[in-house]
Amino acid sequence: MLHLPSLSAASGLSAAVARRLFVLLLAASLLGTGPIAISKALAHDDHGTPSASPIASPEAAGSLEQAAAWLLTQQGPDGGFIGFSGTSDPGATADAVIALAAAREAGVEVDAPLEAALTYLDAQQAAYAQTGAGQAAKLALAYLAGGRASQVGVIADSRARAEASANPTTGLYGTGVFDHALVMLALAGSGRTVSDSAVAALEATQGEDGSWAFDGSTAPGAGDSNTTALVIQALVAAGRSGDPMVAEALDFLKTVQAPSGGFAFQPADPLVPDANSTALAVQALVSLNPDPSSPDVVDAAGALAAFQNPSGSFRYTDDQPDDNLFATLQAVPALAGIPFPVVAGGTDSATPVASPVASPVTRIVMSNDVRPQLRPAA
Repeated sequence: MLHLPSLSAASGLSAAVARRLFVLLLAASLLGTGPIAISKALAHDDHGTPSASPIASPEAAGSLEQAAAWLLTQQGPDGGFIGFSGTSDPGATADAVIALAAAREAGVEVDAPLEAALTYLDAQQAAYAQTGAGQAAKLALAYLAGGRASQVGVIADSRARAEASANPTTGLYGTGVFDHALVMLALAGSGRTVSDSAVAALEATQGEDGSWAFDGSTAPGAGDSNTTALVIQALVAAGRSGDPMVAEALDFLKTVQAPSGGFAFQPADPLVPDANSTALAVQALVSLNPDPSSPDVVDAAGALAAFQNPSGSFRYTDDQPDDNLFATLQAVPALAGIPFPVVAGGTDSATPVASPVASPVTRIVMSNDVRPQLRPAA
């Protein structure tokens, strides 16, 4: 179950070493091994660094590599990834770029398909960035993750477009808290300072239970784990990990963690964990605690791995066992142990992708834009 992680960086672990530890601990959770086995696996070399790489463990490497390999089966001839329309979609492709870039940071070879996806985005970026602040922020995040130095201008333009969307009344970027968090991540990922007013907008929209809702509603029961976990990552990326809002948000996440270690979209009885919610929670926890051996990270990571299908993809829930593109897109950065924003070259931060099922009747999904929409469950 969720333990409140330390909000300091006192562990002294580098991001690279933390990711190595994370993948090894994930493998141990799948094998049912304990800390003794892990400590042996992390025997140090002569230089004092762990001799294992993120893909040194066959089990952990297989989990991440299989997920990345399955994702590539969803890539079209034009380099794009298929959205809900059945054709290549810039939103889904931006999500895929971020996921593949996270896999690359963990040592998975995806350079050629990642480059093809970025080339597809090059042709779509002008129109896509104009569709909303969240979309502009996601585009910037995709280019940051992909390492496209040639797209510095696009990143700057997209970031400026997103910043200009701030609501004069609420202070929120875009149409709600989900958009707002994406813009904060894009700003922080590109080295820009997140303003006090952007943080204040989150203070005004945090529910009494510590959660945030994707549209900014503070009505009781409106908050969800996905938006809350994304906001935690945005606050950490902005250098606000010690803000009281973060501790309150973690308290909310405790209320949606099932006995299995997985996370549900919202509080319910019984709790029904899903891959998307669990992946975002893993990233939020990793963003706060660079020590991957912490019980909260190990429990949640093991629960996420349990959603992986034999194909390498992830299912949304056990009751919806089909291979799910958006669950897989969300799971890959979490499997890699990298929170948002993902930045090429290795950082402590990355961006959200797919959205979850809210109940057995409805599902919150991402279509061509980044705003959740209600759709009938498959």
